[in-house]
Amino acid sequence: MEFLDQSLRQVFVDMQCSGLWPDQKVFSDSILLAPAQDICAAYDAAKAAGEVDLQAFYKQFFRPITVPGGGYQNDPRHSPTQHLAAIWPHLMRDADDPGERSTRIPLPHPYVVVGGRFQEAYYWDSYFTQLGLLKTGQHEAVRAMLDNFAYAIAEFGHIPNGFRSYFLTRSQPPFFAAMVQDYGNATGNLAAAYAEYRDAIAVEYRYFTETEHTVNGLARYWDSANSPRIEMYGTDVEWLDHAAKTPNFFRDLRAACESGWDFSARWLTDPADLGTIRTTRIWPIDLNCLLLRVEEILAAAFADDPARAAEYQAAADQRRHAIQKRFFDEKRGYFFDVSIDDGRIIPITTAAGMFALYAGVATQDQAERAAAYMETHLLRKGGLLTTDIKSGQQWDSPNGWAPLQWIAIKGLRRYDLTELAETLRQRWLASCDIVFRQSGKFVEKYNMLDPENPSSGGEYALQDGFGWTNGVYLDMSDG
Repeated sequence: MEFLDQSLRQVFVDMQCSGLWPDQKVFSDSILLAPAQDICAAYDAAKAAGEVDLQAFYKQFFRPITVPGGGYQNDPRHSPTQHLAAIWPHLMRDADDPGERSTRIPLPHPYVVVGGRFQEAYYWDSYFTQLGLLKTGQHEAVRAMLDNFAYAIAEFGHIPNGFRSYFLTRSQPPFFAAMVQDYGNATGNLAAAYAEYRDAIAVEYRYFTETEHTVNGLARYWDSANSPRIEMYGTDVEWLDHAAKTPNFFRDLRAACESGWDFSARWLTDPADLGTIRTTRIWPIDLNCLLLRVEEILAAAFADDPARAAEYQAAADQRRHAIQKRFFDEKRGYFFDVSIDDGRIIPITTAAGMFALYAGVATQDQAERAAAYMETHLLRKGGLLTTDIKSGQQWDSPNGWAPLQWIAIKGLRRYDLTELAETLRQRWLASCDIVFRQSGKFVEKYNMLDPENPSSGGEYALQDGFGWTNGVYLDMSDG
């Protein structure tokens, strides 16, 4: 992709460090209006003549991405579900033009973007987006998403964080197998879905289990690069001195992005200091629960190959035992992340602990204790807190995110904890309704302590759109 062309490096660095774009993703995603080498030559000539007017140079050689049709205009007469029905077409994109000069990874099939600043497909966002698509019978849109993901696995060996070249060094929480299973169930032909996509699921599984993602049999989040992020380059270079003393600092930042929780006190030794991030030194409860689900789905998908199915089932059984024994804190009665360094529980309470119920990993006793702990420490007026720590990071209090609400509700229902599940469902939907009545929008995240006020924290402004919120709302809206 052309922004990774070394000839453009100086242009990129100067633009990203100029401060002209408060959101650095704007430049990272811009379309080149000429070949990279021509832009580089023009920049060298401009610099030789004196100080470069960066804004003017940008306008001459780059174009920001635009939202097709100018974006969606809210209809104040719409109910929440009517609004969501109307907004889907504005989040859908046709197959990409492979000739576009940009960091975009061109996809061969139509896809759904997240919304706001995120005008490309993202991995785990797509899973929760597809919940709404399946609920409203848009099976072809989901099929296209699956085909794009299978294409990515064949091309790169994994599904990238998002479909930009600068995301190729990492993935995101592995929901592809669950997407295939959901699609097969929704269309009434699970066997056919498994037959079509099981080889791709198996390749992705190896990406998480036969690479540096796995240490001593358990998985961690990882990134193959250890350098400033392209999409946040101007911010990350401010950490260069710190990174010189902390060799894996940038990798830990990037690995937190692979988790989707960028950023959270969950990854920090000091919740007030991003410099203490240690993502790659943690076995995360959510990732290992998701991989157990992948193992079980693969065992079912390869039912016609008993030896191979038995291997996947044995891996699932082994992982289940490890999660029950190593990730569950008997004293607190909840599931936590675990330190790779010493094997000890990391006592930071997070909504990720509910993945153990979603994946069916917990015993009934563990599930009931975890639900009670969650209710006390994380359930608030607006729904489920991400963590109970106020750090200023967006994946901490007071924020709540649609995927984590859905995971918790599904997990509670799996263990027949239906009353608590219904309480959480109603509180989350009410939070979405409050913001919709105020703004006419569904947004990226919500304030669980005070739903009438916006959420806060993070590296960019609150985004509306918003794919996974839309999908989860629709899936939950009628129970």
